[in-house]
Order: sequence, then structure tokens, then C-alpha cells
Amino acid sequence: MASAGNAAGALGRQAGGGRRRRTGGPHRAAPDRDYLHRPSYCDAAFALEQISKGKATGRKAPLWLRAKFQRLLFKLGCYIQKNCGKFLVVGLLIFGAFAVGLKAANLETNVEELWVEVGGRVSRELNYTRQKIGEEAMFNPQLMIQTPKEEGANVLTTEALLQHLDSALQASRVHVYMYNRQWKLEHLCYKSGELITETGYMDQIIEYLYPCLIITPLDCFWEGAKLQSGTAYLL
Repeated sequence: MASAGNAAGALGRQAGGGRRRRTGGPHRAAPDRDYLHRPSYCDAAFALEQISKGKATGRKAPLWLRAKFQRLLFKLGCYIQKNCGKFLVVGLLIFGAFAVGLKAANLETNVEELWVEVGGRVSRELNYTRQKIGEEAMFNPQLMIQTPKEEGANVLTTEALLQHLDSALQASRVHVYMYNRQWKLEHLCYKSGELITETGYMDQIIEYLYPCLIITPLDCFWEGAKLQSGTAYLL
């Protein structure tokens, strides 16, 4: 790359009779300031020429490569300008083809498809649960993905499991108000119990006896019971 001071000095000495940018009129415009101070970025071929003449110092290989790219881009720009109508029509056709393809685009919102490894342990557990519950039960798992703070770190440490417990508690305590009533997790979750056939007040009592089905590594520890928000369950 040409030295900015040397190349700028060489360009400044030739400013009177050297290259100047035209504005389209009969008079020549003053040299651009960037063209004077950073000639290798504006015109790499000119900077390379000054180095070859010994009027500037710098590396020739990067300037030669940059000059080639600048020459190719300049020719491409001139060709596009001469055939602007054709490029406009072709560009609109390509844009229209992509726009038509948007109709067939499928936005994936299922966390299981996005994050769960195919054939992994979580995938096998979900398939096992579906087989035992039955596909007709409309089972739709809600997943909570926990990643380590550092790449490659273990998520089965005491600190990570406590963080998992806190995050799961916060997620299970979410309340949503819709259709003029308040909804909680226990209103929507699957409960691994028998079908309730009672009516009235007994129906509500029996429903609260069964906990939500929550599968978590905390099931191996006493802290896993904290995820159930009820006061009395039929175990």
C-alpha cells in the first residue's frame, strides 16, 4: 500500500497538470481531498504508477490487486449504465420470483423442531411420552432450553441445576389473562391421572390432586418437587 504522505505529496505536485475530477462542465474542479490524502483507495492504479516512478513508497502487490478490482468494477458500472433498462427488468423479474416463493415459505415456530437434536435423549423421551399418552391426546410439549455461560461447559453442575430450578419456577408461575379469566400452567398442562367423571365441586377438588407432567433433571433431587405449585397431591 502506498504511503499516504509520499503519494499525497506526489499527487499534490501534479495537481496543476495531473488528474482532476470533472464535473461535466467546461471548467475543471479542484482535486478531491480524499483523492489527495488517500490515493490508493481512490485510484490504486495512480498510486502504483507513482511507486513505479520512485515518487512514492509502498507495497505493489496489494495496490496491483486493488487496481485490478477497481478497473473491473468501473467497467461493470459503465456496462450497467449503458444497459440500465435490461438490468432493471431482469432485477424486477428476479425480485418477483423471490416474492412468489415467499408464499410457499414455512415459518417454523416449533421449539422442538428447532432446538431438539434428532435421535437425542430429549427426542426419545418425547417420543416415549407420546406413545404412552397417545397421539389423540393432543400432546404439545413446552420446552425450556438451558445453555452454559461458556461454550463447552457442563450444565449438570450444582450452580447450573439451581439456575434451572429458578428459571423453571419463573416459567411455571406465569399468569395470562384472556377471555375474561386468568390462566395458569395447571389449567393447560397435561396431568397424568385418570379422567375426571365427577361434576361440580368434587370435579375441581380431584383435578387439583393431580400434578402437571414436568420432565426435568431435577426429578432426581428433592428440589424437583418445588416445581409443583399445589399444596396437596395424590401421588
